[in-house]
Parts: sequence; structure tokens; C-alpha cells
Amino acid sequence: MQNSKILTGLPLAALLSFNLYAQSPAMGDFKQFYKNGQYAKAITALEKIDTEETANGEKFYLLGECYSKLQEFDKAYAHYDQAIKAGNTHEDIYYQYGQALYAANELKRARTAFSESAKRKFNTPASIYYVAHISQILEEYPQARESYTALIKEKDADTKIKQIARFQLSETLLAMMREKETAKEKLEKGVDKYVLPLMKQAYKTDKSTAVANDIQQRIAEVEKEFNLDPNMLANGRRISEKRYAAYVVQKVKFDDNITLTNEENNVTQSKKESYIFESEVYGKYDFVIKKRFIVSPEARINFIQNSDQDSPEVYQNDTYSINTNLRNKYEHTVFAAPATMSFDLEYGRNYKDWQQKHTRDHYADSFTYGLGELFSYFSIGDTSFKVKFKDYKGENTAISNRTTIFSADQTFLLPIQHLLIAFFEADFIDNYNNKTTNTDTYLTRFDYIIPDIIPSYTLDIALAATITDTKEQEAARGTEFTLNPSLDLSKQINEKFKIGVNYDFTKSNSKQADYKYTKSVFSTEFRYSF
Repeated sequence: MQNSKILTGLPLAALLSFNLYAQSPAMGDFKQFYKNGQYAKAITALEKIDTEETANGEKFYLLGECYSKLQEFDKAYAHYDQAIKAGNTHEDIYYQYGQALYAANELKRARTAFSESAKRKFNTPASIYYVAHISQILEEYPQARESYTALIKEKDADTKIKQIARFQLSETLLAMMREKETAKEKLEKGVDKYVLPLMKQAYKTDKSTAVANDIQQRIAEVEKEFNLDPNMLANGRRISEKRYAAYVVQKVKFDDNITLTNEENNVTQSKKESYIFESEVYGKYDFVIKKRFIVSPEARINFIQNSDQDSPEVYQNDTYSINTNLRNKYEHTVFAAPATMSFDLEYGRNYKDWQQKHTRDHYADSFTYGLGELFSYFSIGDTSFKVKFKDYKGENTAISNRTTIFSADQTFLLPIQHLLIAFFEADFIDNYNNKTTNTDTYLTRFDYIIPDIIPSYTLDIALAATITDTKEQEAARGTEFTLNPSLDLSKQINEKFKIGVNYDFTKSNSKQADYKYTKSVFSTEFRYSF
């Protein structure tokens, strides 16, 4: 990266302050031409003045200034050289000499001139920078490292030049490592330990500068080259740089036919309506290990309160639940594409007003473990399969059960940027203390998602169908069929706040009247993410 543009030479001191002995008309012409930017004419005027009429090579110095302005750097540095030999005392002489030599690609001589300028304490930060930068160009890295380090420590150097120095020092260290180390693993460790931290420090020095943008891009390049991008897993899958997720949700629902549910999957209607207030707090953190494993502990607290506190069949659904999960992922490849194997452990404790006393008492505990695989065999989108085993133990032993769950889903990335998700799940519920209530259920659901249907609005149109095999209750209930269309519209207010409205309709058919019902649920959701 070329940074010399930000380190231009200091402007020439006011011409009237020069200690010129010549009082000829030519000197007056020179001053006027120089002031007006007519440098070629200023040179012509100077050439009319005898060298002896100026002190300490002043004429050569001024000629060097003029030729520099005309970008004729070979002539400029030749005249600066003459001025130095004549004993010119201008404080910027070595700096200007170095600038001309640098522009003429006389790098080693330029470095010597800038070194002398630094020793004389003229524009010290810029002078040291040029010594370092030229050494870097000449691939004389030890001297470049020494000079960049000195510049970082220089008390008169401003933040901007120190940012550049840190960045170029990191590039110098990288070049030195490439020369010295051939083993890939050792080189990666060196880059991770020394180069990237220095680059990131340079970026953080001032994130608002144009140089910071270049540094950020360079960090990404180096991380990719040495497989050190912390957000790029070993199988090539990229994850968010944000390792945690947390949110609070408040839902307000209106249910026109409260259903009585438990883990037996035997759902009956109450023919009661109620507002439902549901609050949820959620948090998790992803620990990434060796870019191959992700361990994610998470916790969720859910609180549900019904507005109807007069009907026992309604308020008995008031609940308070705590769920703590440990989700584990192993990142690998399948069919030469990124894939994820998951192993999850879930524990839940549920408190419910199951005794209809207006108190939430311990109702049940559940422990679930599951194994899954997500891969991208089809170009249309991701595919996943899961198997889960759930042990549910209730205070009322009749509802205790063991459930085996198989599920699969397929994502379809449509050309119009819409998303279609197909999901299937089969639940085999064994109520071992009450075998007659065993059921097998088969759920199929399709979600059609339209992002930005209106800017910042997302529409989710879903249709779910459930077939329930009532097994030993077949004679009384038959095979039950439930249809559940829903509509969800959400708006992202800002990065953290989201609101949504939802309509959910359910129609269940059964031989037995209590299990045959229709219901509508209207809900509003407010979500704040951290």
C-alpha cells in the first residue's frame, strides 16, 4: 500500500524571509514569478544571478525548490545536492532533498537524506516514516522494522501516521516470516500471534480513516490466506462474528377457543376464549473450538398468563417454564460441501396451574437428547434430518411418557429471492403408565417466506397438516386430521427491535366431539434483541 501521498513536504518558508544577499532586479523577478507559481520563469530569473551573490548555496536551494514544483526531480535533487555541499543551512534541506530523490526513485540515497533529516529533528515523524518505507520497498526488513518501531514510539507523531506505521510494521513482520519460515503451520502461528494482532491494533487506532478501510480489507485477506478467519469454519462455512444471541419477547394473543393440552398429544377444546400474555427471555453463547466444534449453552424462560381467571379450564394453562439446553455441532463436509452434525441435550422444568388453585406448581420435567445432520447435497438449499428421544415425567404419572421423534426439512432458495421450507415430523408417544392414550402423529408443514415484501417487512405464509393415529382409541376417536394455516407479518424497526402480527387458524376433525374443534388465534409480538 502506498502511503507517501499523505506525507508531503512542508511548504517553502515565505520567500521574503530568505537571507538573500543579491539585490538585483533578477531577484525581484524571481520572487514575483515564484509567488505566482511561474516556476520556469523563476528558474530563468535565478540563473541570471551569480552564485557568489547568494550565501551558502541559497541559489541552488531555490533552484531545487523550483524544479521540485515542476516535478523535474532529477534536476531538483542535483541542485539540493549542490546546496548541501555549499553549506546551505535551511532546516528542511535534507527532507526536501530526500523527497526529490524518492520521487526520482533514487531510494538508497533518499533514505540517507531522510535519516539525516530525522537526526536534525526536522519533521521527524515523516522523515522516520520514509526511512522505514524505503527499507520496506528495498526488502531490507530488519531496518524497516526498527524504523517503524521508532516511529510508533515517537512522541511528536500524530495518530494517523502511527496507524500507518503499525500497519506497515505488520506487513514487514509478515514479509520477514515468509522469508524465514517455510513450514505452513509455524507460519500460521506466527501470523496469528504477531501479525494479525498488530493489524487489528492499527485498525482500532482510528476506524474513521481511509487507511482503516484498507487495513480492514487486508486483515480479511491475511485471515483467508492463512485460514485464520475466526468466523470461517474448517469446512468453509461462515458464521456470524457475534458469538452471543439474546432477546426478550412479549406476545399478546387472543384465542377464541382455549385448548387443553399436555404431553400426551391429546388436545381437547374448552369452548372458552381468553387473552393470553406470553413473555419470554432467551440467551445463548457459541464457543467455537478449533474451527470445527461449536458448543452452545442456552437458556429460555417462558411465562404465560391467561386473562380469564374465572374459568378453571382456561387458567389451568397458566405456566412458567425453564429450559436449559446444550447444543453441540461438529462441522465437516458431505458431498464436498459444508455440513453440520448436531448433538443436543435439552432439559425443561414446567410449572403449571394444573390443580386449578391459581398457583403455578411443579408439573413436569423433561430431558431430551437428539442427533441430527444438516448438509447441502441439493443445489436448491439445505437439507436436514434429526432423531430425538424425549423422557417426560409429570407430577401426574398418567401423563409421563417417552417420545421418539423423527424430523426432516428441506429449504428451497427460489430465484425470486423467496424462501420455501418443507418440514416433516413424526412423533411416537408412549404413555407407559396409560397405554390407551398412546398416539402417533405425523406433521407436514410448508412455509413460504417473502423477505421485503414491503421494505423492512417479511411475510410468512404457512400451512400445516397433522394426522394423528389414536391407536387404542381408534374406535372412539378415529384417525384425526388437523389443518393449520397461518399468516405472519413482521417488521424490522431497527437492528434490535422487531414487531409482528400473526393469525393462526386450526380445524381439527375427530369422531369424538371434544377432540373436534376450530379455533382462531390473533397475536402481536414485540421482540428486542441484544
